Amino acid sequence: MYCPKCGAQNPDNSKFCGNCGTALQTAPVAPVTAAPVETARNNSMAVASLVMGIIGFFINPLSILAIIFGAIALGQIARDPKAKGKGMATTGLVLGVVVAAFWIIALFWLGSALWWVSGRF
Repeated sequence: MYCPKCGAQNPDNSKFCGNCGTALQTAPVAPVTAAPVETARNNSMAVASLVMGIIGFFINPLSILAIIFGAIALGQIARDPKAKGKGMATTGLVLGVVVAAFWIIALFWLGSALWWVSGRF
């Protein structure tokens, strides 16, 4: 360790310079601790909307729930700037609308085909 005043070399564990007597060790510095970081979590309604939108392909009534949960999640995310999941909520909402429209068209087409086949046309 070198003396900051005279530049003389001293042993590392010295408290004072052997040449000029200047204090070599400074007061211990308190360690810096990082503040705890809050991680934003995905909105649970957004997750539910996405899941219901995907499952709605197989079970039609769940697509209606995807629409409802997606709309609620988007409202909650808009009010809370820390909330995450806007993409999931939007995807669930769109999937719900698309799947519900698909099922309505499919049921209409199936009903029309059955009516036509039965001779009631």
